[in-house]
Amino acid sequence: LATAAIESVDYARGTWQQVRQDRHRLAGELTQLGFDVFPSQTNFLLCRVPAVLEARILSEALRESDILVRYFNQHRLRDKLRITVGSNAENKTLITKLRQLL
Repeated sequence: LATAAIESVDYARGTWQQVRQDRHRLAGELTQLGFDVFPSQTNFLLCRVPAVLEARILSEALRESDILVRYFNQHRLRDKLRITVGSNAENKTLITKLRQLL
């Protein structure tokens, strides 16, 4: 396993770069939709949902369209969603659905 990991460093670097690019693009699109996107160095974004819709309701509506995001029913997180950075196609599907819902 260690040998395979060492031999896959170039692949991993490419994947990390793609996630960074997709995260940046997705954050920009979410911001344009009115989300408050918190800085991230991970493969997900924590976003405050626009005040026109509750985060819980938005999470449920996305789930009905087979789009899974994380909603946490906890103090200081109830107005936010955790959105994993997906592939270009997945991110486009998410943004398209969010435009319909908002």
